[in-house]
Amino acid sequence: MSGLAEQTSETSSVPSSTVRREDCVLIEGVTKGFGEGVARVAAVDDVSLSVERGQFVTVIGPSGCGKTTLLRIVAGLLGVDRGEVSIFGESVAVATERKHIGFVPQSPALFPWRSVLDNVRLPLEVNKKAAASGRAVVDPVALLQSFGLGHALRRRPAELSGGMQQRVAIARAFVFDPPILLMDEPFAAVDELTRESLRHELLSIWQANKKTVIFVTHSIAEAIALSDAVVIMSPHPGRIQRIVPVNLRRPRDEMVETTSDFHELEREVRMEIRSGWAR
Repeated sequence: MSGLAEQTSETSSVPSSTVRREDCVLIEGVTKGFGEGVARVAAVDDVSLSVERGQFVTVIGPSGCGKTTLLRIVAGLLGVDRGEVSIFGESVAVATERKHIGFVPQSPALFPWRSVLDNVRLPLEVNKKAAASGRAVVDPVALLQSFGLGHALRRRPAELSGGMQQRVAIARAFVFDPPILLMDEPFAAVDELTRESLRHELLSIWQANKKTVIFVTHSIAEAIALSDAVVIMSPHPGRIQRIVPVNLRRPRDEMVETTSDFHELEREVRMEIRSGWAR
């Protein structure tokens, strides 16, 4: 595999060991637009990317570069105009049916009349067939305890801070123990100190279970602290401009953000994003 990959007609591979089709999220030549006729606007254009099992990959770029669109396509929430996405060598529809994908949206999207525990139980209620199929299901109480929310099982969302609400949303995505997590700017709505705390918690959780994660963010520091690689998108339409490998030692903790290697990567990613604006 290549080191830093430029967008070409071939698939851009996140730097790691050899990627096998059945072991990755594979995006091939995906194009998606919105609108009709002459008013149609391309959100993403000819995007190809492969992510190996167990990698944490962040997608970053300016507003309007198609980050969320791409994530929603991988989640099966949007169709494509051209191209294909496969999960472990199967279609997104099959992966969704088998609960291979957990999705964490920008907003916690919790039902205000349900308790924390009942919000996390909701996917099991909605997907009774999957819950009864014998596939792995994580006990919601144990799950919430592992997220530090054991004391809040009976609380309503309005009784929680923004950070606690977002932890409930992340816990809910784990209930079917999916091998892949797609996270769309999950910390965007909280203050900076809470955001730092949440990303360090997420880093600790990921290092314990090594799920495959595709994480959308606007925060360069967040991208570098969490990721094995940062995928930089160019704007209008969204294309992969460059993939920057994050060769910082794992396991990581919050002190990684104080190192010279971290600051050098932060500078590199920032300059690359700025160069995309100028093109």
